[in-house]
Formats: sequence, structure tokens, C-alpha cells
Amino acid sequence: MATKKKPTPEQATNPRPNPSMRCGCPPCLRKYPGDRPRTEEHTGSWEARYTGPGGKPLSKTKKTYDEAVDFLEQTRTEIRQRTWIDPSRGEIHLSGWWGLWWPTQTRQKVQRIEDWTQAQLRDEGMWRNHIQPYLGSYRLYELGWLEIQTWVNGLHDQNGGPLGASSVTKAFQVLDRMLTAAKLDRRIPHNPADGVRLPTIRKKHPEDRRPPSYAQLWLIRQKLPPYFHALLIVAQETGLRFQELAGLRWCNVDFEARRIHVREVLIEPRGKVKRKAYPKSDAGLRSVPMTGLAARVLRELWAEEPDASRAVSDVRDGLCEDELVFHGRNRVRRGTKRNGRGEPYRAPLRRSAFRRPWTSAIQAAGVARLKTRTVTVQREDEHGRTRAVQEERTEWWPTFHDTRHAYASRLADRGVPEVITQEILGHERAGEVTWLYTHAATDYAGQVLAALEERKLGAAPPKRRMRLVA
Repeated sequence: MATKKKPTPEQATNPRPNPSMRCGCPPCLRKYPGDRPRTEEHTGSWEARYTGPGGKPLSKTKKTYDEAVDFLEQTRTEIRQRTWIDPSRGEIHLSGWWGLWWPTQTRQKVQRIEDWTQAQLRDEGMWRNHIQPYLGSYRLYELGWLEIQTWVNGLHDQNGGPLGASSVTKAFQVLDRMLTAAKLDRRIPHNPADGVRLPTIRKKHPEDRRPPSYAQLWLIRQKLPPYFHALLIVAQETGLRFQELAGLRWCNVDFEARRIHVREVLIEPRGKVKRKAYPKSDAGLRSVPMTGLAARVLRELWAEEPDASRAVSDVRDGLCEDELVFHGRNRVRRGTKRNGRGEPYRAPLRRSAFRRPWTSAIQAAGVARLKTRTVTVQREDEHGRTRAVQEERTEWWPTFHDTRHAYASRLADRGVPEVITQEILGHERAGEVTWLYTHAATDYAGQVLAALEERKLGAAPPKRRMRLVA
């Protein structure tokens, strides 16, 4: 005959009543004597005790005995099924979870900020500027769908926020990845960001997607400062990104083979120019052919700068401005030589410093298109009160990055295969090349117009007429 196991002390008095000065049961009166009505049953809260998977004793207080019993049964079932989540693990603040989660987003340990990828710099900026100030003080278990949806709505510029629809989506993706990782780490039972509605990204007009023609780029170049002429010519003849041009060094320009070897870039994390060993992605490591025009411009630029260096330096050696192909105006370095005179050096190209002369040039060339949109922002008046104010924000076309689109469209017009275009542009997927560039270069309206007016131009009619087939 099987003998019944003797219950453990925890099971014998579990759940147990919490002594209360308001309860009139005998145990509570013995602990807290007083003149109050006597009762046979405990009327206070109950403590449900259990042991976690690691052997740590835990407890939870419930209002009634039945609630405590139900909690114990559910918890023990979840522990047996390996689905139980320790509530204390979700008490970490979102800022603390960022400190644990962010180092896991790279395959290898990266110490210096200049070694980060562009995606890492963007995600870190989204966290520092838009997530931490608003949600960083929340504990993981406190974050709900309503808090996240309210935060997303407040970021959109149409509601007075600082970001456009596409940037709001990128900021939300960082938060969503953080919460998904917290769910996988068994800190929260579910991701509260599921089901959050994001703002709709407005589609651009086909004219805004079409890259500028080379004739328009020629007009723009005439209005740029002279020291930017070579930069624009090489950009439209090679399709290099701005950061790749800013980080281009003479040692990576091969005049004999007419190749430009893309090996590093200049980045601007937190406003400081840094030298980065690898471009945007693994596909960015490539060799780009130089056209005759690009080669001639670079040879002239090399001849005009006899003090330029073709030395091969390491990223750890610093910027080494004398090795840069493109730069701003020669400036005087802070500090002086021993003879008391300032030392001129080549200032590295900054995207923020180039944007102003570029905007002025496209306006002076007569090719600029201005798109203005009205947004609602929150501003403080002289009395310190916050009010909603309507402001206008402008977007200019074309941008410097559109020269890259023009180069890709030129390759498509010349019949260069997509795979080769992908390698030259440094894209990881050829489909992206087609979606971004090819459709923008096609003048469908012009093709239809030429077909309709073919006979007006005196062309011979086709030998075979088109007929409708049912």
C-alpha cells in the first residue's frame, strides 16, 4: 500500500495569512491585540509562496485565499512547462535594458565609435535623441501598447513632432527590436509594440523620383565654388557616395588601371569627423572604373596640389588630411609652429558644410524644385506657455545623392547588366538597384508621345498594322 507523502512546511501553510491589525481572527489578535470584532476566518491578504526554477524562494501577495490558490496552481504549472517568467526580471528600466542589449547588436566587440556601421550610428542616435528622453525611465513591465502608440504619434511632424514618417518608422524599429529581445530573454511575456500603428509615408511624385540629367548637373557645377567642381564631376562619373568621396585618398586612385578603390569613408558621429575603415556595407568594398573625364579631372587636381601625399596610412593614424583627394578650403590649423606661423591644412569635407553651397547652386542654376509642407510644432511663448504653431518646412530637389541616381540611370540606358551595376554602386541586392534607379530614368510619357507623333515627323508607316485580337 502506497503511503501518502508528508506535505512540506511550505505546502502545509501555503498560502498563509498576512497578519493585519484590522482582522479579528485569532492569529491576528495574538499578534496585534486590540478591541475589534472577533472573526473565525482571516479577512486580510494572503501570501502565496513558491520556489523558482533556480531554487530561489519567491512569494506573491493576493487579496483573497482563492486568488492566492489559483495563482499558485498557475505558477507551478508554468514552471513545470518551462513557460514561467520571473517578474523581477521585468523590473529593469528601459535605459538599463539598452545597456545590456546594445552591445549584443554587433558580431564582434567594437570599442571605438568610428568603427560602427551606418546603421549602428543611426540606431544609437534614434535611442539617444528620441527614445531615451521619453521612454527610458519606464520599467519593462510598465510599457504598454498605449504608451508606445502615444510616443509614436508625438514623434510625427504632422502632430508637432521632430521627425517625418520614415524617420518615425526607423525609431520605432529600434524600440521594437529591444522589446522583442526582452521577450526572448524572458523578461516580459509579450511585446507591447505589437499592433502599433505607424504614420503613412507619402509617396513622391514621379518627377521628384527622376534623377537630374547631366545637362542639369553641368548647370549646377557652374554655380558651385571652384574647389567643388572636381568633386561633382567625379561623383557623376563614378556614382560614389558623399562619404566615400570625402574619405577618398590618393593612394586609392590608380591612374594606370583607371580605377578608384573604395576602402574607407569619413563619417560624422555626433558632429565630429571620424575616419572609418569600412564603407556602408561589405558590398561597399569595391573598385570603380574611372571615365576619361574623371581621370583627367583627378590628374589636374593632383598637379595643382604638389604637397598632397600618396602615403598609405592606417585608420589609427588619424585623419591625415594631406592624403585626402577632396577637401574644403585650406584653413589654418589651431595652434602654431615653432616659428609662430599657423600651419595650413586641408579641411575634411563635411556634409553639413556642403549642403549650403549646393542649395544655392541649384537655385542659381534654375533647376531646383522646392517642396513646402506645413507642420504643427509646439513652441513656448514669452510667458513660458506651450502653444501649437504652424511652420513650413522645405525640401529641395535635386540633392547631391541624386548624382548617384543619375549615374545608375546612365548605366541602365547603356545596357549595363543589373548585376554589374549592383557591384559598381556597392549594393547588396540587385533588385534594389532596379527599384531605386531604373524606373526613375524611364520617360514613359516621352516614349508614348514619340509613338503618337511618329507619322507627324515624316516617318514611314509601319509595314504591318496593329490589329485587335479578341
